[in-house]
Amino acid sequence: MSTARNPTTFVVGAGPVATALAGALRLAGVPVLGLWGRTPSAARAASSIAGVAAFSSAPPDILLESEVVILAVRDNAISDVATTLVGTGLLGKRHVLLHCAGAAAAEQVLGHVKGTVGGIGTLHPLQAIADGRTAMRALKGTVFGIEGDDVGRRAATRLVAAMGGIVLGLDSSQMASYHAAAALASNYIVSAIDAAAQVLAGAGVSPQQAAQALVPLAQGALANVHAKGTTDGLTGPVRRGDADTIQRHLDALQGKQDLVEIYRALARRAVEIATRIDGPDAPDRKGLDAIRKLLGS
Repeated sequence: MSTARNPTTFVVGAGPVATALAGALRLAGVPVLGLWGRTPSAARAASSIAGVAAFSSAPPDILLESEVVILAVRDNAISDVATTLVGTGLLGKRHVLLHCAGAAAAEQVLGHVKGTVGGIGTLHPLQAIADGRTAMRALKGTVFGIEGDDVGRRAATRLVAAMGGIVLGLDSSQMASYHAAAALASNYIVSAIDAAAQVLAGAGVSPQQAAQALVPLAQGALANVHAKGTTDGLTGPVRRGDADTIQRHLDALQGKQDLVEIYRALARRAVEIATRIDGPDAPDRKGLDAIRKLLGS
């Protein structure tokens, strides 16, 4: 693969991640030869958004002309799709095979074909991608988890640089922890807001009103973390050491055991954050001790 230009690239998949990557790479000047999806309608829709050629049914011969093939498919389908592609004879030593799963190392899902291709690696955008059309224009500045053999890492790094992303280099042993952290910071933020909306619903607030109230609040909290970090960005009753307010919260959640468990787990973490704060603005230590007792920690 040449070091003087962006590699010819082909994307396998037709979901939001495949669409976003195909579109973002095309916009960045990477020659994207097309994308392949098993379902013709999905492939056509994705290609229309990304602005690249669509292929469906059998893997296309144009794969022979590509240098990097990105498998942006479901995590549990990566190995089988790789086997299928290699079995066609369309992939060989000139190809680098990258997958987009954040929880698995390249060796785990592509190791069985690494002897056939020129390199394997991981290219995982650390972004919640629900809509390919929006995401393809928003990947600049996104952190990408990169892992794999030397050839795979170089190819992934080149593509991230082309998109204006930020490389987070990882070892294979770090992948599960990396993805667990990503789930906590993204997927389970949604879970926390859903739980908060359920608490408001129990008090008679409509789902629409709950979203209007809670989403800007969450955005403000994230802005605080972005500007100050988690310790200085913490606010609220735990930050103050206000045990009376925590007691009122627990009283309001009586009889809702699933919500109590979520509240206790998150509040315990907030207490641990609050204990890091020193100086004249530190939370009341006796208050924090009282909160620990209320939370059963």
